[in-house]
Amino acid sequence: MTRHSLPQPDISPAQILDTVTAICEAAAVGSGLEALLQQGVDRLRPLLDTDRVVVYQVLSPHDGCVAAESVGASWRSLRGDRFTESCMASGWEDRCRQSQCSLVADVQDSTLEPCYADLLSRLQVQAKLAVPIFAGSCLWGMLIAHQCRSPRLWNLSSRDLLIHAARHLGQSVYQQGLQQQIQSRSVGSQTEQLFELFTQHVEQVLFIRDAVSGQFLYVSAAYERIWGHPPALLYSDPRLWLRQVHPDDLPRVQASIGRQFDGNSVQREYRIVRPDGDVRWIHAYVQVVNDDQNQPRYMVGWGEDCTERRQLQASLQATEAALSRRVDQEQLLRALTARVRETLDLDTILSATVAGVKTVFDADRAVIFQILASGDRRIAQQASNPEYDTLADAIIPSGRLPVAYLEKLRTGQPYIVNDNTAEPWTPDLVAFLSAMQVKSAMIAPIAHPLGGDLRSVKPAASQKREPTRNEYPSRNRQPLWGLLVVHACGEQRQWQPFEANMLQHFADQLNTALHQAELYHQLQTANQELDRISKVDSLTQLANRRWLDEYLSQEWQRLTRERKPLSVILADVDYFKPYNDTYGHAAGDQCLVEIASAIRFGVRRPADLAARYGGEEFALVLPDTDTSGAIRVVQLVRHHLQTLDLPHGASPSGDTITLSFGIATIMPTPGSPAEGILEAADQALYGAKDAGRNQYQVFSP
Repeated sequence: MTRHSLPQPDISPAQILDTVTAICEAAAVGSGLEALLQQGVDRLRPLLDTDRVVVYQVLSPHDGCVAAESVGASWRSLRGDRFTESCMASGWEDRCRQSQCSLVADVQDSTLEPCYADLLSRLQVQAKLAVPIFAGSCLWGMLIAHQCRSPRLWNLSSRDLLIHAARHLGQSVYQQGLQQQIQSRSVGSQTEQLFELFTQHVEQVLFIRDAVSGQFLYVSAAYERIWGHPPALLYSDPRLWLRQVHPDDLPRVQASIGRQFDGNSVQREYRIVRPDGDVRWIHAYVQVVNDDQNQPRYMVGWGEDCTERRQLQASLQATEAALSRRVDQEQLLRALTARVRETLDLDTILSATVAGVKTVFDADRAVIFQILASGDRRIAQQASNPEYDTLADAIIPSGRLPVAYLEKLRTGQPYIVNDNTAEPWTPDLVAFLSAMQVKSAMIAPIAHPLGGDLRSVKPAASQKREPTRNEYPSRNRQPLWGLLVVHACGEQRQWQPFEANMLQHFADQLNTALHQAELYHQLQTANQELDRISKVDSLTQLANRRWLDEYLSQEWQRLTRERKPLSVILADVDYFKPYNDTYGHAAGDQCLVEIASAIRFGVRRPADLAARYGGEEFALVLPDTDTSGAIRVVQLVRHHLQTLDLPHGASPSGDTITLSFGIATIMPTPGSPAEGILEAADQALYGAKDAGRNQYQVFSP
């Protein structure tokens, strides 16, 4: 059995972004280093769901202390402790520079040096995840998560969270150190001091400007990487950076420049346009440093490319918007489903539609024609006044509708026929309408609910042919499922445009209802599959424990009413742990699959249920079965297992896999719990194990 605990739930990109933003905001408002580090570990520990998060500050290659800590009440506090360990001097700093993180899932199983593993054990650590904190190019410390209660399989999102947090903590440490250096230095020996301050390489653009003239006194090399111009140009043209600000952001940036002299530091985010046309987002921080007379002397600050973070924010916002739209769509779908629950049957939907349309328009006949893939029409539903004939499929002219007529319908707009005799119908269509006494008509196209074109019925093999150019739907045409038609038979009608629009509204609702019916069918199919999955053990494909408990309770109540016996068999794989240790967990899983086939062999009746009880235990629920019947089932399972001849070289009692069985048979009575039969079978199983395994025992009260 492995010591590793299950991996924790993933930490979302939004949570990572919130944590990084909180660290940046704490640094921006001038939180002291101690408070900043403490806020960081306090925020990280609940997100990681771990026992201890510490910031370890490096004092020398083999010496350091815990500068900040968030720890659960059950575990030893390390805050303020200083560690001087010889094993920490063995190149660990170089390893930190070569790798972004150090991950140990289990201290006992890892390849750590013995002295370091011993140190972690003394600190109650069973698993750890550590990332370096760099202040500029110097290794300042480590951000470390400790799992004390158990080993842990760290997931990628936990690693990413610590990497991002450590990066921004390091930036904050460096910036605070830089500000302290600037404030502690006198104005004298300016050139030498500035050279000393900015010799180290940092990812951000660091700068110092004269507060009066605006002249740049120093700009770090990162300016060229981010802005696309060498720093030398900025020395000669101090407003070059401002001319690169995106025109839409320029007024806001200019307004913030004046505020930086009001005694407060200023942060701003804006876009720049690089010489190559690339647009980048910049996050900048500026603070005015006063001289001894409290007059502005320097403008000190930094700027970094935050395009990646802005893109992540935009991606998160787009994802949230898409999820919101999806939720809205699902809510609408549920609402529509609730309203038409009784009409999800297609025939009922169509019948209700033609009856309503006939009444609303006071028509003599309302018909829904479905257009088949062959081009023929069939009557999906109709409603007629008694004095006029009911349509039949047999009298509808075969073949496709006239191309010009189809072109009009595929625009998705209703079609008015005030005088049937004035329309350019084909002779067979004129004869059909005349026989049906149609004087005037309105036709509304019903779009195909699945977006296809005339695909509801496939043509017979003898009818298959390549469609002509006119039969393909163009981009501005609507694929047709059918037609919603109203007939005036007694006399001609002058249909009004608002009536045609209303008819089209009914047709559009039909399209929605057709789509709804299809979605409902898909939903039923999906729910049936989900219900099946929820009842099945993914490895063995037997019933899982949840379905076993439900089925046992159900059969217990039924057999209580019918006064019939219930038998339960529990089976346990003998010496399965040595099997796993010898052959590995993958082989152990495959062995359980083979054993499941033997267990399934004992299920001979529809009412019998075979289930995975847990781990290497299996169960059989046998309704209306006495003890002798249960014993026969055990014998069938044992016989099939013997034919499988599964090798087990680590078994003390033989060379193949064997099972121990516990049998319990009870006559259910009102008020007695179903769980009692499981307990009885479990007692019998333990009896079989105690008696030497590879046998069955019957529970005796």
